[in-house]
Amino acid sequence: MPADFPARDRVYAFFRRWRDKGLVAEFHDRLRDRVREAADRDLEPTAGIIDAQSVKGAASVPATSRGFDGGKKLNGRKRHIVVDTLGLLLAVMVTAPSVTDRETGRTLLERLRERHWRISLVWADGGYTGRLVDLARGSRPAQASQWAWDRAGPFSRPSEPTRSGSSASDTSPEVRLSRGLT
Repeated sequence: MPADFPARDRVYAFFRRWRDKGLVAEFHDRLRDRVREAADRDLEPTAGIIDAQSVKGAASVPATSRGFDGGKKLNGRKRHIVVDTLGLLLAVMVTAPSVTDRETGRTLLERLRERHWRISLVWADGGYTGRLVDLARGSRPAQASQWAWDRAGPFSRPSEPTRSGSSASDTSPEVRLSRGLT
């Protein structure tokens, strides 16, 4: 802790109180709004990027929340995040690395839709294929938004037809999982 801060236990007591009352999330959301406003953007984002990263877990991380990532030969956790086009955090989940991007992607995108209802485009890499793409192709959520898989890439024009054959401007809003951000 910096020297000009109170004792660690007092600082943690404030953090815990703020967290329990939901103030930490509120502070984060307000700061994100200020950054978006300073960048001359609408306060509510309309596009995002989803990705995951495996990170080595410390010895203090409980075994119940960690696992082994066979692809990266890493024992630890995996963080899944969705950011807006400015790189500001919109949603996050932490899982064991053995959980695939597809499995977590569905839950994370549902959480994203609940909090940021204006999101109309989400870019994703190849780890978000399979059943998640099937969900994107065929789902009709209660908010009447359509999810479609756009293989044309992340920079396709809104008037281009989606995989389902309809124009992107025909539905409101549309979430497209796109490839090509590597």
